[in-house]
Amino acid sequence: MKALCFSDHQLATLQHLAAPLSQKQRRRFLDLVMKYLAGVEVGDATVHMAGLRAQQELRREAPWLE
Repeated sequence: MKALCFSDHQLATLQHLAAPLSQKQRRRFLDLVMKYLAGVEVGDATVHMAGLRAQQELRREAPWLE
């Protein structure tokens, strides 16, 4: 998978969305974000939406506040 370079703002957005997740869920969170960003133009809005979508998926799979 191709590596992505995030701006400081985008990285802060992902860190904020990953913060309430358990340590175990954070790797899966990043994997999902990368999956959702595949083939799209990466910008602030797409990174935010990918992060939200990944967080929502993880919340459905398992409790997110442990």
